[in-house]
Amino acid sequence: MDFGKIAFSAIQAQTELTSFSAWMAAHEYFGERVVLNEIAARPQMACLLGFTIMMPASDLIKFEFGIKGLFRADLAIGNDKSRQFVLVEFEGGEHDSLFKGGTRKYRHWSARLERGFGQVVDWGWAKHSHPGDAVFTSSFGGKVFDDCYIVVCGRNPPVGSLEEQRFDFRRTRVQLNGVPVRFYTYDNMLDAMTDNLAALLAR
Repeated sequence: MDFGKIAFSAIQAQTELTSFSAWMAAHEYFGERVVLNEIAARPQMACLLGFTIMMPASDLIKFEFGIKGLFRADLAIGNDKSRQFVLVEFEGGEHDSLFKGGTRKYRHWSARLERGFGQVVDWGWAKHSHPGDAVFTSSFGGKVFDDCYIVVCGRNPPVGSLEEQRFDFRRTRVQLNGVPVRFYTYDNMLDAMTDNLAALLAR
């Protein structure tokens, strides 16, 4: 199995989330490698993304997770007992990470965002074409009963803008062969992790 073990701690996740929030506040824009290094330094915080598919606390984690020797997810987290997993692709948080080119009235989706979604399509193909393939299941340490894909890219578009409306639709409506695909900006991701943590601490 390619995963490392992790004992999730909501208290430690809170500390890491607070420091990441401060880092975000100090960096309006940032590249993919820079932010990925920041997230990799905060594994407990990263585990909060597992609650996206309402799985129990993550106890498996791997950055740079290989899939069938062909593809790679920037982050994979899972729960071993429930066999639920989340695969995450991080793109840059730059001013043109979501939209680039086009006209003032209608801007084009960026190549970065489409590249991130292309990665997800390949992950879905790897799972659903041969779900019992030994190379695939050995990476996960067994069968995958439930999963979710996440693409994190860019910063929030201007409130009320056409770009915000388009991204919100894409963020909540996309599935791949029945598997949810969540699109987050880094702001959305921070909000989701904050909400997940608040729910955990309130238990």
